[in-house]
Amino acid sequence: MQIQIDKHWELRSEGLEVGPADWPRVAREESGWLPCSLPCDVHVPLIESGAIREPLDTLNSYDCEWIEGKSWWFRGRFESPEGFRELERCELRMEMLDVEADVFLNGAHLGRHRSAFYPFAAEVKRLLLPGTNVVGVRVTSGIERVSDQDLAGFKPNVSTEAKAGRGDRGEPRRALLRKPQYVFGWDWGPRVATAGIMGDVTLECSRALRWTGLHVSTKEATSARAVLAVRAEIENTHLFSTREGEVVIELKRSGRLVASAREERLLRSGVNYFELVLAVEKPELWWPNGYGGQPLYDLGARAASDGEAVEFPIQRIGIRTVELDQTPELGGRRFALVVNGERIFCKGASWVPPDSIYARVTPEKYELLVEEAREANFNMLRIWGGGRYEAEPFYAACDRAGILIWQDFMFACSVYPDNREWFREEVRREAEYQTRRLRNHACIALFSGSNEDSWFFDEWWDGVAAPKPAFDGGAATYNLILPAAVQASCPEIPYWNGSPYGGEHPNGNDAGDRHHWLECTMSPIMANRIRPEAYDEVTARFVSEYGYIAPTVRSSIERYHAGAPVERDGAVWSHHNNTFEKGTVIEGIRRHYRDPEGMSMDEYLLYAALVQCLMYGYSLDALRVSERNSGALFWMYTDCWGETGWTIVDYYGARKPAFYAVKRAFAPRRLVLRAKDGEVVIHAANDTPERAALALEIGVVDLARECDPRETRTVEIPARFRGVLARVPKTKTDPSRELWYARAPGGSGYLPATLRETETRKLSLLEPDLAVSGIGAEGGRPSFTVRSRRFAHAVHFGFPADVRLSDEFFDLLPGEERTVAILSGKAPARAIEARSVLSPPPVAKR
Repeated sequence: MQIQIDKHWELRSEGLEVGPADWPRVAREESGWLPCSLPCDVHVPLIESGAIREPLDTLNSYDCEWIEGKSWWFRGRFESPEGFRELERCELRMEMLDVEADVFLNGAHLGRHRSAFYPFAAEVKRLLLPGTNVVGVRVTSGIERVSDQDLAGFKPNVSTEAKAGRGDRGEPRRALLRKPQYVFGWDWGPRVATAGIMGDVTLECSRALRWTGLHVSTKEATSARAVLAVRAEIENTHLFSTREGEVVIELKRSGRLVASAREERLLRSGVNYFELVLAVEKPELWWPNGYGGQPLYDLGARAASDGEAVEFPIQRIGIRTVELDQTPELGGRRFALVVNGERIFCKGASWVPPDSIYARVTPEKYELLVEEAREANFNMLRIWGGGRYEAEPFYAACDRAGILIWQDFMFACSVYPDNREWFREEVRREAEYQTRRLRNHACIALFSGSNEDSWFFDEWWDGVAAPKPAFDGGAATYNLILPAAVQASCPEIPYWNGSPYGGEHPNGNDAGDRHHWLECTMSPIMANRIRPEAYDEVTARFVSEYGYIAPTVRSSIERYHAGAPVERDGAVWSHHNNTFEKGTVIEGIRRHYRDPEGMSMDEYLLYAALVQCLMYGYSLDALRVSERNSGALFWMYTDCWGETGWTIVDYYGARKPAFYAVKRAFAPRRLVLRAKDGEVVIHAANDTPERAALALEIGVVDLARECDPRETRTVEIPARFRGVLARVPKTKTDPSRELWYARAPGGSGYLPATLRETETRKLSLLEPDLAVSGIGAEGGRPSFTVRSRRFAHAVHFGFPADVRLSDEFFDLLPGEERTVAILSGKAPARAIEARSVLSPPPVAKR
């Protein structure tokens, strides 16, 4: 029996000096309470009551920093269940307390809790009252409990934005707080220090039995047969008596029973472990997005004893195996995920919590963002180590969408004090809870120890860039505690010590994964930041971070300006500008499109967006065709607030134009052209389980005229293929007027590919004479078709931000037509106007 305690709560603030011993006085206060419901960050009732303005608008985050200097008190009520005296156990459970918390029930202090990453739980049967019970929670942001002495020996080794001139972002004391680290500010987010009850509060009651765990793993998976191992953990709650009991496991697909297992046993007091096996004939296998379908089975589990039956929550599982392939090759070791025996090229981005006030992220927002990732042809999201272990609706959505999860443990860019026993114990509890919570999800593909900490030990905390820490803070965590937790909870899921990690140097190219920053976007040399061809030189085995910055769409910018003037030199713009932008956006526009002086705001936003399209589209193609590389994850997917930043979907859910460039680069079937050693090399990728037979046309397009086919050949692309499809001699062309192209007409699923050999601003782009046909239907959705007489660059339509299309900001060859579906948003009543980007106007002489 579970009683949900999420309604009719109240919140008030007191000074930090008002401590746990003052609860009786605070509980009696009759005024000063704000109504709230759970989950609840303290910012939300303050916003709703008008006490503060939305912290993520304008400069409002500065006005909310006083919240860190208060203690916050929650008061809630619930009714005891009938007959609770006859129950064996009644446990009060709080899923996510952020972060320094004291919990009370009916005046009794139940305990102190200091982690947002595993639940508080206490046996409370003896404290329950018939009728109404009062529960209280005192919570703070946590930093008040960390002293300079606590930070001795490693304070300079906790990364903040202070060296970048943003002392308001970052907090060294975060390293001693087991809560989302980003809430104190990062290059891409403000300081909005969270505090509250961020998850469910329940009273969980049991009589004879209760479930303590259920683990299902796929031992064998072929199209003919699958074998699942199920471990059931059942507690006989009686202090000293045995009981007769049984466990029944049933596996169903769309309501149809496909396998079952049953075992009877004498249950001793305490936890009893059952090992059962399910054999499934002709299973439907779960695959990452683009590689196959995502069928999910319902796993039901029931335990019974002495006429009482208790059920474990239904587990929606995918039948699949996952391995980490580190085969020696090409002078190092491969780093590739293998699902159901097939090597996967991982395509996606890093994920940060999609709100600075993370407790207010709804299941609907998770669903939207995961569905958008699927639509962009992602098959992986990396849950970054400075955020949080996400809520259940997120992982369930990834199971449905076929999005593999690289799950960092929550450690990022810092030395951590695991030389102290209390901290090591907190990490053990966190790791045990989270691995057991997540292990049954088909999407979970890899656990990783931290974000960048191993790299920092090697290259940053070397006594030159930063002082050497007084101890190897974090080594016990990443090298001992976390792998032991994964091995105990889910040994079938690979563990990796960190990101990046592998080889003699953790951010090297011969093993493991790489964060490719210093050679490109974070280079001190501007030309390196804005040159997409630099990504052709990457030799990594798996790129798990890199990125490029651009502003978001105008409607979103206006939302976070909240009535303030939208000015690129204004205070609001600066506050919402990424730390690492450093003039890169303007110089990217200058190199690739036009001189930026005198541009309007709309021109600036368009060209900035197109440079991000170029940088992401080209780089992802380069990483995908690299023989050594098995993954391309950019930084990052979505925002925690509105800003000029790395992402392709903004805080408000609007797509930035780069969304479409990424979607094309990640398409399951893709052609890519590169020039090498006097040849045009045509690369192909085919993630799908079906081969593709193509009539491949290779030629040169004159930007003022038509396509000139040089060669047509019949080719076959095997299933699950990634490699070179063809090579042709590269004859001399005029880079400003001619582009090499390859295409496969006839609905093959392969879009045409072009080879650009100079910057876009140097191309002789003429008016293409675009024509749009009327709205029809494509797959049951409204659609329209656009056709071009000449080569057209960055074809777009000017719809509002809430209109999502199947494609936009694409190039068209002469005579090519493309059908565009309207996926969501209102179909326009007006005639659809197609626009493209032409050659820049000549620079006026001064």
